[in-house]
Amino acid sequence: MSNTAGGYTAALDPRYGSGCYRRTIVLRQSGPSRVEAAVEDDPHAFAITLEHDGERVTAVSAEAHRYPLTTCNGATAALQSVVGAPLSASIVELKRHADARRNCTHLFDLAALAIAHVFRAARECVYRIEIPDEIDGLTEARLDRDNGRVLTWSLRHGVITEPARYAGQRVLGGFTSWAVANLAGEELEFALVLQRGYFVALSRIYDMASVSMGPASEDPMPSGICFSYSPGQAEHAWRVPGSRRDFSDTPEQMLRWYTPSGAGSS
Repeated sequence: MSNTAGGYTAALDPRYGSGCYRRTIVLRQSGPSRVEAAVEDDPHAFAITLEHDGERVTAVSAEAHRYPLTTCNGATAALQSVVGAPLSASIVELKRHADARRNCTHLFDLAALAIAHVFRAARECVYRIEIPDEIDGLTEARLDRDNGRVLTWSLRHGVITEPARYAGQRVLGGFTSWAVANLAGEELEFALVLQRGYFVALSRIYDMASVSMGPASEDPMPSGICFSYSPGQAEHAWRVPGSRRDFSDTPEQMLRWYTPSGAGSS
């Protein structure tokens, strides 16, 4: 079986249903005015260093360690748009300063989380997402922070059935607007972090080895949804062979490439 749209054809992955999507995010205050952060999952591995003066972002640098499209690495420069953004404990506030769609979605999200981490008393915070492959449209999306479970969704065909507070909400399509209107503080952050993980987890359905090498402009993704799918980028965005990883049974392998500058200090 395959999914075809435009010039894009992808066979369904016969292994889907036996594995698990995982994403790990680490946020670390490595100095009084610096936060370092990294994220890794099946198709992505990115890191950033964000500096601030207590009121605004003063500098940001980024590393694209592993990515699905050849143009993704260019998004590290686009992230400079967050410089000057006011510090805020809400991860949605950064969109008022910079255009998320002109950035890599995952680098931009990481910058927003790094800004929010400025306000935490804890020096380090680690998020872990676990979403087993759907079977008959059913799965459970789980989010841990540090050593405790902070959010679990039961889902049926992409709609949350439990807990009751979220029941009936579709995770893709309008979820962010609903979350901003109904949630606040850490609860909002948890929900948006888990929602992004669910979005990426769906890519596991397809056997990416069967997908054409590009360009990304032929994909059934909305134009301008992110840096690599923007006009001027998508036309020469080609897939990076062998860029995907499967951490279903090896979560300990995640972020082994990443060493924040302050990791050795107390």
